[in-house]
Amino acid sequence: MVSQHADAAAAKPSQQDPAQVIVSPSDGPTSTALRTGQDPSSDQPAVESDTARRKLSGRWVVIAVIVGYLLQVGWRVWLSRHLNVPAAHADEDGYLVAARVLAGGAGGETTDNETFRRMGYPMLISPVYWFTQDTFTVYRSVLVINAVLNALVFPLLYLYARRTLALSARTALGGAFVAAAMPAVVFYSQFALTDSVLGTMVIAWLVLAHTWLAGTTARVRVLGALGSGAMAGLLFVTHIRGTMVVLVHVLLIITVLLLRRSGWATTLAAIAGAGVVMTLDPILKAVSANAIDTAGNSPTNTTIKAFTTLSGLGRLLGTADGQLWYLCVGTFGLGAIGIITAVLPLTRLRALRVELTDASSAARRIIVTATLFTTLLIALTSSAALPPGDNRINYYAYARYIHMLFPLWLLIGLTALLSAKTRRQALTLGGYAAAFTLLTGAVVSIRTRVHGYGRFLSFDSPELSFMGWKWDHIAVTKPTIVAVVLLAGIVVLLRRPRWGLPLAMAGIGLVVAANMVVATQKISTAMEVNQYRPGTPLIVRDGYVHEGDRVAFAKQQVVWFLQYNHMREIYWTPLLIWDQTVDPTPPSGANVVIAPYDPPESAKLETWDGQRYGFRLVVSDPNQRWALWRKG
Repeated sequence: MVSQHADAAAAKPSQQDPAQVIVSPSDGPTSTALRTGQDPSSDQPAVESDTARRKLSGRWVVIAVIVGYLLQVGWRVWLSRHLNVPAAHADEDGYLVAARVLAGGAGGETTDNETFRRMGYPMLISPVYWFTQDTFTVYRSVLVINAVLNALVFPLLYLYARRTLALSARTALGGAFVAAAMPAVVFYSQFALTDSVLGTMVIAWLVLAHTWLAGTTARVRVLGALGSGAMAGLLFVTHIRGTMVVLVHVLLIITVLLLRRSGWATTLAAIAGAGVVMTLDPILKAVSANAIDTAGNSPTNTTIKAFTTLSGLGRLLGTADGQLWYLCVGTFGLGAIGIITAVLPLTRLRALRVELTDASSAARRIIVTATLFTTLLIALTSSAALPPGDNRINYYAYARYIHMLFPLWLLIGLTALLSAKTRRQALTLGGYAAAFTLLTGAVVSIRTRVHGYGRFLSFDSPELSFMGWKWDHIAVTKPTIVAVVLLAGIVVLLRRPRWGLPLAMAGIGLVVAANMVVATQKISTAMEVNQYRPGTPLIVRDGYVHEGDRVAFAKQQVVWFLQYNHMREIYWTPLLIWDQTVDPTPPSGANVVIAPYDPPESAKLETWDGQRYGFRLVVSDPNQRWALWRKG
């Protein structure tokens, strides 16, 4: 084993495998090892001076992290300043109504299904309803909460970069700040969706898992194990993706036990943390069960067919390929480098055994591998569950489920390039990444050309739409070319000894900032503009409906999402939903009815005449063609 270390140390830089350099540096930036032969007592003033410098440096790092975090929060709040109502129906509505139920309010109908339904995110935002019931104030408050929680990605990425990837403090700060500003993170903070907090949770889980493996004291390791288990459990309670995180957490426990990297106390802490928090799932569902009507379809049959039929398996692998291609493009090729440098060392068993003998390098390798397994498992299982019947062309490259991991892969790829000893190594990594991006992109291109039909939602593709400058159809060729060109520029800049890294980070920062500004204008704001047009009544704010009213809602409307808007506005009671095309008689307990009024011929609906049933017209909406009627 000693000879293997010697051989590796003696290898020339040009002969070293660039994929092996990553996450296995011989001496991390925080190492305090003394040079051979140095007498620690002979240079006490120098040691004291060095300690003082480290304290000062540490103080500035803390200040930089705090300031950076506040800037990240401010950026998110500024981007969402004009967003006042949900537009991603019916997911946002489901989470908001579930949060209202947990706060003791009325429930309603959602498009959730019992397989996917989770209550973790509603639990986080439910306190808003303690202070206000106004649906518009609630939504603005939720977006501020999103900004605060979503921006925590920045300090967590800094810790991941410093501890797991062993980057210097300056590089970790710059890389984490840029990665935290990526659309893969920031975009979802503009919606009341679990995606707004999942990035924070998954990175916290990995950072705490590294603390569990590499902590300097037994107490720190136990706390890290307990915390990582709790975060894995919270991910499970928040979204179905958390199931894969819990699975990787279990594999992590088995691995560290086999490698004897964890004692029984810390292992039990890792198990207990996950188990205790996961019990929140049935508890929260039980609390809300009678108040929420889940009308969604279960993806169980689709998922089973994906693994048990040839056509399903082909769809699964093709869709997973599309997710990996999107990962490559959305991280400007750095994610491709990260994937390659995470996979290749696992295929060289002798070198891997040597690497795992050292506690520090073993912790890095295990955490990066956990990041890899989480990405692949989520990509595969989500590809299996996506329903072909939705007829959405976005599903050929649907990265929403792994978006939360994009910033990690950007940092891993950046670390690999910075670890390259020679220009040849850097170019080799860049070439591998470009080839991987082109290959996965070719599969997506073929699939979209052969089966390229269906609806396109730019909401599902903020990076692709921007890089391809195509907002109404999926773009493949142009984003691939742009990503490869940007990757080439990053590789060239990082070989510049002094200004290369800052210029590369500044360039990436400008691209992701521009992407978010444009995506907010062309996607988020554009989605919201039709929700409440000028002249559309705000039925509670404007005083047309009051607490105590029982409101019946005619299910067949000119605008399909109208039900969800009124369901949120009317906070004291669930809507009494009935199909007026089957029986125009409203529910007997209702004293207010919302129904179609003067619909266009294309809608194939008739105006509901409330006078026939003892109701008088109160107000109508000329935009969405509905009216509110009151009894008597």
